[in-house]
Amino acid sequence: MEDLKVRDVRGEMKDDDESVYLMDHPDSTEEIPTLDIAPYLGARSGGHERVATQLHDISKRVGFFYLKGHGIPQALIDRVFAESRRFHALPIEVKTAIPYFDTGGFKSGYQPCFNDGYQRTNINIISGAKPNLVAKFAINREGGSGGLSMSDAERQARVNIWPQNLPGFRETLLEYHGRIEKLGRQFLPLWAASLNLPPDYFDKFFATPHVTMNLLYYPPQKVVGERQYGIAPHTDNALMTFLAQKDVRGLAVRMPSGHWREVDIVPGALLVNTGNLMVRWTNNEYLSTKHRVINTHDVDRYSIPVFFGPSGDALIEVLPTCRGPARPALYEPITYVKLREWYYGPRT
Repeated sequence: MEDLKVRDVRGEMKDDDESVYLMDHPDSTEEIPTLDIAPYLGARSGGHERVATQLHDISKRVGFFYLKGHGIPQALIDRVFAESRRFHALPIEVKTAIPYFDTGGFKSGYQPCFNDGYQRTNINIISGAKPNLVAKFAINREGGSGGLSMSDAERQARVNIWPQNLPGFRETLLEYHGRIEKLGRQFLPLWAASLNLPPDYFDKFFATPHVTMNLLYYPPQKVVGERQYGIAPHTDNALMTFLAQKDVRGLAVRMPSGHWREVDIVPGALLVNTGNLMVRWTNNEYLSTKHRVINTHDVDRYSIPVFFGPSGDALIEVLPTCRGPARPALYEPITYVKLREWYYGPRT
């Protein structure tokens, strides 16, 4: 299935020691753009068109942006971070009692540091990366994300297993999870407008969207190098990722020059990036930008990414406005769940 691999218009990553050193020590000062979505959400005159045009430009040039005007209260984001700290402070035996399990092609539950089993799959983009120095608690969409083809049993299957004796934990996470799902759906007409498609074009692909939310914990990393990362260099695979950051930096992204830039923490903004799905849909017009995490600080780092994508049974093929006689489709049609199976590959 090598033909599935998305191409990077900035050129493939080199894997030599010098390239890895530059990845580990970001030196780019290029701008990560900001997208203010408030004119669109507030139905201001011309807001839809203006924001869609900006989204198109950002997705072609960078593939990462600070999202402002998203409407999610900072108080709610702060509560989720507080719950994340509560959870990760639990004794390890309490956390590991929660399994990390498959639910309809998606993963929920707890995974401790150094326990990720994807070291030789299509996620990582450099060879020899060590197991990630990150722990996570993942939840998925209640009711499943398989799409309209799900059976009644699949719709009723258990999706999330929650820790005991953490009052308010489940309620807070589900509230934020629901707000991000709503925000992801609100983006669909913007994506359509940015690609000259009807406003409701993408709706049919998101009957029961993929919405995986991770509470990530990165302990301090004392040594930088030796191909050790909090999260090794990779691209995301969903339509888009909404990332909430707290107060400790560590994320770096590959910029248009090919050099890497450390991401700032912008108060009130979410960090958003497009994934491999959008590369395939747009026939390489939009980017899926490589990024990695190293916590070089003396304190713990917490972040909360939410991966938003279509239903598992959605058939993904190059969009009609991104192909033609002079621009043949570079990718064969594939369902979203099969694309994820390729991306993650067999656990090692």
